[in-house]
Amino acid sequence: MLNSEFRKLYSYLDKLLLKFIESNSTLAYSKLHIIKNHPEFNKEYFPNKDRLIKNEIRESFIVGILRYVKNFLNESPNFYRKKKKSTKIDVLIVSHLINLKHINLNYDFYYGDIIKQLNSISLNSRLILRNETSLSSKYLFENLKKDKIILSKRTSILRETLYLFLAIFEFFKFNFFIKKYKNKKKRINFFNLRSFGYIIANLRLNFQINFLVKMYNPKFLFITFEGHAWERLIIRNIKKNFKTKIIAYQFSSVTKNHHSLFRSLSKSTDPDYIFTTGRYTYKKFKKNYDCVVKIIGSNKWKSNILDKSIKLKKNILILPEAYISESKNLLNFAIKISKLSNDFKFYLRLHPMINFKQLDVNLSNYNNIELSEKTIEDDLKRSSHFIYRGSASAMEAACKGLQPIYFGTFNNANVNPLFEVLKKENYITDPKKFIDLLKKNKFDNNETRSYSKNFFQKLKLNKNIFKI
Repeated sequence: MLNSEFRKLYSYLDKLLLKFIESNSTLAYSKLHIIKNHPEFNKEYFPNKDRLIKNEIRESFIVGILRYVKNFLNESPNFYRKKKKSTKIDVLIVSHLINLKHINLNYDFYYGDIIKQLNSISLNSRLILRNETSLSSKYLFENLKKDKIILSKRTSILRETLYLFLAIFEFFKFNFFIKKYKNKKKRINFFNLRSFGYIIANLRLNFQINFLVKMYNPKFLFITFEGHAWERLIIRNIKKNFKTKIIAYQFSSVTKNHHSLFRSLSKSTDPDYIFTTGRYTYKKFKKNYDCVVKIIGSNKWKSNILDKSIKLKKNILILPEAYISESKNLLNFAIKISKLSNDFKFYLRLHPMINFKQLDVNLSNYNNIELSEKTIEDDLKRSSHFIYRGSASAMEAACKGLQPIYFGTFNNANVNPLFEVLKKENYITDPKKFIDLLKKNKFDNNETRSYSKNFFQKLKLNKNIFKI
């Protein structure tokens, strides 16, 4: 999507949101909170006209309904927890479980060792996990060995029925009483029935978090901050009902065309405090928000010591985001390069939300392409370059001195987290140009290393941070 069209779209959505912002069910409608100009997000507003893709969307909608019914029948309402009684909780932390392998780790995928650091400054905490896997929360709880809370995929039958009616009401409101978006003199209705299912999920999550805040009465509530509808919904209702202060943690990378993360809505829906990963986002939040903003760093921080042997290698790390289509596109790009040259070794490092079987590719046919099962640290050590699009891991790779290659064009839906510093010649879609670029080996990564170092600073908490 062109940037001008993106600005027109988010202006339209923001006006609708602000018009009905006092309604929880409208605030919970994810489609009104457009995150960024990204091909995967844009599909929600301008669906592909391909019949096969339409059928896939229809099938996923039906599968979603069946999964919802299954969860309702199999799961207990609200949440699962190991310890019924506990000491006073100072900090509740809302995080996300995206892979079963993460469930019993001592560090969190989003917050790193934050619980350990909180303990070191005498703040007791409890981790709440949103279940974003395809597995039931009941099954996850049976595998849980740590003192964590896992949110259920249902509440009580009365609440679920109420949320369903509220979603249906919003569907009729947006489809029959709202002026449709105009694109190239044509009215477009992207308020499809499937999209209103997010309202049910977000209202459920809001109730569950409010329930837990009431139960534990913490001083602070941590939530991840990306610009989603559920974040604003929780912020408003916690502010309204409790004295608990809300800390919104910006944990990931940002792109040139991020929107909802950096737009202040209202005092009631903006967080009390924003904690950031580094100086770059700190400045952006200070410019756009009136609340307190502090830098605490990130678990994605990497030592900036450069491995001098990197320039001698031709090992390419592939870093896709959590999208099947992008994972396939980057892998196919590596395959095309391999057919032209055997000089490169590729390591495909999938996002934890993606299962390799979903890509439907047999890597045994390609001797120089390997599915990585190693840690991110090991992958960075053995690689010299990386191919990416919007992955936050690009920052980690750049900080370690790897040479970035962005798969895409400079102007078309640029989702590059290194957009401020990456040179135009490093935007590649042609396998031949990729080979030529690496043969020249005239990379200068000083800017990208410096930029990434300032974006993800080392995660460090102290008592002064919480004197707010």
